[in-house]
Amino acid sequence: MNKEMKELEAWLHRYVNNTEVIDDQEVYFIKRLVEKIRNMKIEIYSNDHNPPHFHVKSDCKSIDAVFGLYDGSFIEGQISGKDKRRIEAFYQNGKDLLIKVWNETRIS
Repeated sequence: MNKEMKELEAWLHRYVNNTEVIDDQEVYFIKRLVEKIRNMKIEIYSNDHNPPHFHVKSDCKSIDAVFGLYDGSFIEGQISGKDKRRIEAFYQNGKDLLIKVWNETRIS
């Protein structure tokens, strides 16, 4: 496979797996849904700042929190103790997936 095809394949993979906003025909990838747990969405934002982290949000706006990618620690935000424990339990089995998605969403 030549270089252009590999680049196209990589671009299509990012396009299919991310939410996009089209502005002047350029595509900017915003976020990727990693998992849903009850009413919580676990998301990673493309090219988000360091340190590596993931976001947990709910549609009703009662949950809006950030957790560390490499240790699952609560960084900041609003989340109940019960939901925090659910995220920590997910993290035990989902850490590799979170790291994989973080790496996939880095736009060079």
